[in-house]
Amino acid sequence: MHCVQGTWGAELHPELRIAGPVVRKGTAGEDGYSGFTMRDPRSGETVPTELEGLLRERGIERVVVAGLATDVCVKETALDAARLGFATTVLTRAVAAVDLQPGDGEAALAEMAGAGIDLD
Repeated sequence: MHCVQGTWGAELHPELRIAGPVVRKGTAGEDGYSGFTMRDPRSGETVPTELEGLLRERGIERVVVAGLATDVCVKETALDAARLGFATTVLTRAVAAVDLQPGDGEAALAEMAGAGIDLD
């Protein structure tokens, strides 16, 4: 989600059933596009979220990524997952690009494929 913590836009749908922990980012002013990392806007230091630890504790070996945006958050999350050793798949029918520059989404898919990420 790309909303301000504590506002209606950041709320999960009331009928959505959460069967485990929720990884939240940017709650202390950090930024970043991957579900696995955040960046301190002042120092530029990158720090991990708890996502990798949660997956490893549960013996998860494969990550499947969907959502917005192909050329930003999807790409960074998928690249981090692969870099961390998870078998990674991006569901191409369940992503969409911002395409600030025409072709950004296609270039992101090519970069992910080049990194060994499965595009399904």
